[in-house]
Amino acid sequence: MSEIKTPEDLVAVAVRQGVQMNLVEADIVLGYMEGHGFSLVSDEQYQVKLHDTEEEEKYGYTNDQPYTIREAVEFCQEMNEELLLDATGKEQRDESYILDLRKDDLILSGLMEKAAAVIPPVIRRYNIVIMEYLKRVVPVEAASWEEAKSKVEQAWKDGEYVLSADDFAGVSFNTGS
Repeated sequence: MSEIKTPEDLVAVAVRQGVQMNLVEADIVLGYMEGHGFSLVSDEQYQVKLHDTEEEEKYGYTNDQPYTIREAVEFCQEMNEELLLDATGKEQRDESYILDLRKDDLILSGLMEKAAAVIPPVIRRYNIVIMEYLKRVVPVEAASWEEAKSKVEQAWKDGEYVLSADDFAGVSFNTGS
């Protein structure tokens, strides 16, 4: 197995799977993989596997899993979405970074269309964690933030504040166990 390190290498492997990928697209995919602790490896028959570089560094080995170009693009789209949500949610936003992420999103979407046309999805079981957020503003008089927080926390523990669907503030969906 050899690591796919250059966009040219990834383009060659993608062609073997029927996906026409250009160097810009390949560079984006490799960048997201590397940036999130993964790489792609292939054998002499151009069979691709996902390699967890962080697991290898931590434990000295990794359990490489068969992987398609379509799965690689899906992974990159998920990572891009998380980065975009994080970047747009910050108080001091880096508009240039957000613009770069949006460009990546457009490029990855086009690449996904090409990959989806020739590679069927791999059906796997996913554990999805649904996290609902509840929020209530409680006015309290106190001498400090710590005292105010302590009063409200104790009242909440005593059952004086029970948040319900009326206090709904949002939801997120993540992978998990």
